[in-house]
Amino acid sequence: MRTTACAILAVSVLLLAAGFAGADEVTDAIGQASAAYSGGDYKEASTQLQTALIGVNQQLIDLLLEQFPDPPSGWTADEPESMDASMIGASFFAGLVVSRDYHPPSGSTVELTVAANSPMLAMLRSFIGNPMLAAMTGQSGMKKISACGFDAIEQADEESGSFDLHVLAGNATLVSYSGQTADDMPHIHTLVGGTDCQGFVDVVE
Repeated sequence: MRTTACAILAVSVLLLAAGFAGADEVTDAIGQASAAYSGGDYKEASTQLQTALIGVNQQLIDLLLEQFPDPPSGWTADEPESMDASMIGASFFAGLVVSRDYHPPSGSTVELTVAANSPMLAMLRSFIGNPMLAAMTGQSGMKKISACGFDAIEQADEESGSFDLHVLAGNATLVSYSGQTADDMPHIHTLVGGTDCQGFVDVVE
């Protein structure tokens, strides 16, 4: 029961932190969760808490979308895509993933993905601290750099020819750029230069 009470408090804090514009649905769900919990209906309390969490996460997704950079001059971009992992049962306080494809004049594609609370973040940090670990797990072509104001890793895949740059932003935010070929490296760095990674961190942390 202590866990459920803590969850009600945690979702309330998330609501305040997100600055939820259409707060009625979320506050109603939290109120119903509190009433259900007080009445001993823990199943309903859990359901209402998850409803509130989905509403808050959607607001966080919308705020993340606002932080995505406009296409550089001469580029185009597709509509962003997003996923709230809580909606597919990944975990109670699940991660958020938002991505957008950008197209430089060359016609290639650079994908920008922002993931909150990504398990990959801890793995990449361990690779930075221990390059031998990266080699032991078959991760090759990695290079530590600084990008977007944070530690980052460049990785070239010799087999596929793809090129990735992962920015280890904040404590729980992974900002990744993926190119189709090594020729996309300068395109990725152009997009990095127009990205406010701290803006993503400020939304989710």
